[in-house]
Amino acid sequence: MMVPGGLKTEYIIFSLKTFVAGMLAYWIAIEWGLANPYWAVGTVYIIANPLSGAIASKAVYRLAGTFLGAVVIIALVPNLVFAPTLLVLAVALWCSFCLFVSMLDRSPRSYVFMLAGYTVALTGLTLVNAPETSFSVATSRVEEIALGIICAAFVNRLVMPQHAGPLLSVRVEGWLENTANLTRDVLSGVSEGPQIIRERHKLAADAVGLRAFTSQVAYEGARGRALTERMQALQQRMVKVLPLLSEIADLHLALKKNGEMKDAQTSLLMEIHEWCAEKDETALNRAEQLRAAIAEERQRMEDNASGWNDLLWLRMTRRLADLVDVWADCQTLRLDMASGKAHRLRKELATQYRQSLNLHTDYGVAVLAATSVFILIVVASALWIYSGWTYGGSAVQIGAVLCCVLATMDNATPVLRKVFRLMLIAALTALVYQFAVMPLIDGFVPLIGALGLVLIPAGILLAAPASWLMGFQISVNLIYMLTLGNQMSTNFGAFANIILATFAGLGAATIIMATVRAVGSEQSARRILRSGWNVVIDATMNKRRLEPDFLVARMLDRLGLIVPRLAGLPQGSSVLEADLLRDLRVGLDVLKIQRNKHALKAQEVRLINDLLLKLADEYCTKLKDQKTAPEALAEALDAGLNRLIDEQAEAPLRVRDALVGLRSSLCPQAPPSHLQALEWRLTA
Repeated sequence: MMVPGGLKTEYIIFSLKTFVAGMLAYWIAIEWGLANPYWAVGTVYIIANPLSGAIASKAVYRLAGTFLGAVVIIALVPNLVFAPTLLVLAVALWCSFCLFVSMLDRSPRSYVFMLAGYTVALTGLTLVNAPETSFSVATSRVEEIALGIICAAFVNRLVMPQHAGPLLSVRVEGWLENTANLTRDVLSGVSEGPQIIRERHKLAADAVGLRAFTSQVAYEGARGRALTERMQALQQRMVKVLPLLSEIADLHLALKKNGEMKDAQTSLLMEIHEWCAEKDETALNRAEQLRAAIAEERQRMEDNASGWNDLLWLRMTRRLADLVDVWADCQTLRLDMASGKAHRLRKELATQYRQSLNLHTDYGVAVLAATSVFILIVVASALWIYSGWTYGGSAVQIGAVLCCVLATMDNATPVLRKVFRLMLIAALTALVYQFAVMPLIDGFVPLIGALGLVLIPAGILLAAPASWLMGFQISVNLIYMLTLGNQMSTNFGAFANIILATFAGLGAATIIMATVRAVGSEQSARRILRSGWNVVIDATMNKRRLEPDFLVARMLDRLGLIVPRLAGLPQGSSVLEADLLRDLRVGLDVLKIQRNKHALKAQEVRLINDLLLKLADEYCTKLKDQKTAPEALAEALDAGLNRLIDEQAEAPLRVRDALVGLRSSLCPQAPPSHLQALEWRLTA
């Protein structure tokens, strides 16, 4: 058997554990006389995951979603059974509503809503001819799924449990090491080229992945919850590094472009470069020395600024100070996570993390996903009812489930083609088992041995991320196609109808998803990019109170979502030219201006407000895919700088610094700023 990455011992152990849990659930279901034991076995394979935290989270949410779906079944079916059209519409509306809500919640909790939706489609439509059994069937379904969950959790915790904590620590160490390498490249002046851009994008995508992975660790008991708190605190600081590196790279490039950097400036950068390579306690002690050196350099520049390059270097010293603070916090929290100590910084940052986290939600895509499952249920149910095909309901069920579980994909058609091939393999395997193997088996132990010939290899495929889809489709489809019960059926007509209904549902899902839900990678990336631009517009228009941590979390989340789609974009796409890290920096500087502009003089406030309106117009032009005018914006920014150049109060200095940041972010190709007021002051 070919397993991507090679056959590993942990894959075999995982497969054996899953098989034992499935067979234990099957045996108990038979002993208890449950109506459909295969639901218990199927649940074990559906929630199977090598990590115990992932199993626990998925199990809890699967049980909650099934229970909610069962309640809706009991409410809908008996009351609408004599009005088939209304029943179909009610099921379609409920399923689409649940999928819509699930699409807006990007945490593991979204599984509750999705499952609550398609559970009604899976079970409710099969009760049309026997509405009086709604309560007993719904109760039995909850029991069967709960049994599978309990068996999977029990075996996983009892036999060599694999915790996510150590794996998470390894991934965090890798992220910090990659970030340290990128930081050293930026400080040494290596800030251009596709490799550097790819590295920044990869770090953003990895940060999003780490956040999702961390949520699973919290389900591993008290130790897991403590590790989750530490990780949330560390991630709060990790995400601050990327916009800082983006700006330091641009400032470094601008300083070199406008003239040679001074020896003292290069020396300070190299000192921080060397410090970033250190990992022990001495690095934290050296951080204080670096802070003092940067503060001394900044004070010297504030007293002797003599041109645009000096303002750029002054801005650089502030960003270097921020970088030292953030990186020192990362090292403190990394050591805290390794030692288990409860650092005060951890609790403060974990609280901020919970308050500031805001993930991207796309209402348009959620509506498309909900519409696709609604259309599928209505159309497939109409064909089922008017054709009189007894097994037509199974086609509705399979199609609804596929539309739900693949709803997050931009274009599910390629995956559905793979699913077709894998379903075909599962169907042929089920055919051999049902009519060649099962009739020869007498007893539960021989049955377990026969099933293990397929389910154990499928479980190994299920353990490897690259072959997960193959293992999942073969194992789950085989279990449900065989409809493992108290007695094996040899009715070929029933078996053939089930297989035909399964492929009919797959075909219906493919057609609906391709016509209603499919969105190109470029279109999807552009929607995410525009969402980020809208955040900047909100900041410039001061429509609502935005916190810097909120802005950072929101923009980097969007960047992390765009990165996987970049490989599918055509050459010359405008999305490839966009830089959300620059947009994030713009948003942060705008927030700084909004917080400090009220301390300016009335004429200066009007000038700043006009500048913010121009900036909002610039981003509105981007939203319309029209060409922007950075030269005009550079002139407006220079006017603001000239107005504030002689101010010495704290608030005007902050606004001036933000204007320098905006000019370096928005107009990197523009000539150096011409600061007339500064020249006049120096020659007077």
